Amino acid sequence: MSVPPEARLGNDIARQFAHLPDAEAAEAIARHIETFWDPRMRRALEALAAAHDDSLDPRLVDAAGRLAAHASRSEPDAQP
Repeated sequence: MSVPPEARLGNDIARQFAHLPDAEAAEAIARHIETFWDPRMRRALEALAAAHDDSLDPRLVDAAGRLAAHASRSEPDAQP
Protein backbone atom coordinates (compact mmCIF):
# COMPACT_ATOMS: atom_id res chain seq x y z
CA MET A 1 0.00 0.00 0.00
CA SER A 2 1.42 3.38 -0.92
CA VAL A 3 1.46 6.32 1.44
CA PRO A 4 -0.40 9.40 0.15
CA PRO A 5 1.94 12.28 -0.72
CA GLU A 6 0.34 14.55 1.87
CA ALA A 7 1.09 11.97 4.58
CA ARG A 8 4.68 11.50 3.41
CA LEU A 9 5.37 15.24 3.16
CA GLY A 10 3.54 16.01 6.40
CA ASN A 11 5.48 13.33 8.27
CA ASP A 12 8.73 14.81 6.90
CA ILE A 13 7.70 18.21 8.27
CA ALA A 14 6.71 16.66 11.61
CA ARG A 15 10.18 15.11 11.92
CA GLN A 16 11.73 18.57 11.50
CA PHE A 17 9.83 19.79 14.56
CA ALA A 18 10.29 16.66 16.70
CA HIS A 19 12.66 18.52 19.03
CA LEU A 20 9.80 20.73 20.25
CA PRO A 21 7.15 19.83 22.83
CA ASP A 22 4.18 18.17 21.10
CA ALA A 23 1.74 21.11 21.23
CA GLU A 24 4.39 23.57 20.06
CA ALA A 25 5.45 21.18 17.29
CA ALA A 26 1.84 20.74 16.12
CA GLU A 27 1.38 24.52 15.94
CA ALA A 28 4.65 24.95 14.01
CA ILE A 29 3.66 22.16 11.60
CA ALA A 30 0.24 23.74 11.08
CA ARG A 31 1.81 27.17 10.40
CA HIS A 32 4.23 25.65 7.91
CA ILE A 33 1.50 23.76 6.07
CA GLU A 34 -0.84 26.75 6.09
CA THR A 35 1.92 28.92 4.62
CA PHE A 36 3.36 26.61 1.98
CA TRP A 37 0.74 24.04 0.96
CA ASP A 38 -2.07 24.77 -1.44
CA PRO A 39 -5.65 24.39 -0.18
CA ARG A 40 -6.19 21.06 -1.97
CA MET A 41 -3.21 19.52 -0.19
CA ARG A 42 -4.40 20.88 3.17
CA ARG A 43 -7.89 19.44 2.62
CA ALA A 44 -6.40 16.07 1.63
CA LEU A 45 -4.32 16.04 4.83
CA GLU A 46 -7.35 16.99 6.93
CA ALA A 47 -9.31 14.13 5.30
CA LEU A 48 -6.51 11.65 6.06
CA ALA A 49 -6.45 12.78 9.69
CA ALA A 50 -10.26 12.56 9.94
CA ALA A 51 -10.08 9.02 8.53
CA HIS A 52 -7.55 8.12 11.27
CA ASP A 53 -4.86 7.20 8.74
CA ASP A 54 -2.27 5.19 10.67
CA SER A 55 0.58 6.48 8.52
CA LEU A 56 0.34 9.98 10.06
CA ASP A 57 2.66 11.16 12.81
CA PRO A 58 0.58 12.07 15.91
CA ARG A 59 1.92 15.65 15.82
CA LEU A 60 0.77 15.88 12.19
CA VAL A 61 -2.72 14.71 13.19
CA ASP A 62 -2.80 17.44 15.84
CA ALA A 63 -1.60 19.97 13.25
CA ALA A 64 -4.34 18.90 10.83
CA GLY A 65 -6.93 19.52 13.54
CA ARG A 66 -5.44 22.96 14.14
CA LEU A 67 -5.58 23.68 10.40
CA ALA A 68 -9.25 22.74 10.31
CA ALA A 69 -9.90 25.02 13.29
CA HIS A 70 -7.97 27.88 11.64
CA ALA A 71 -9.97 27.41 8.44
CA SER A 72 -13.30 27.49 10.27
CA ARG A 73 -12.32 30.70 12.08
CA SER A 74 -11.29 32.42 8.85
CA GLU A 75 -14.50 31.63 6.97
CA PRO A 76 -16.64 34.75 6.42
CA ASP A 77 -19.62 33.25 8.26
CA ALA A 78 -17.61 32.04 11.24
CA GLN A 79 -18.54 33.48 14.61
CA PRO A 80 -15.75 34.91 16.79
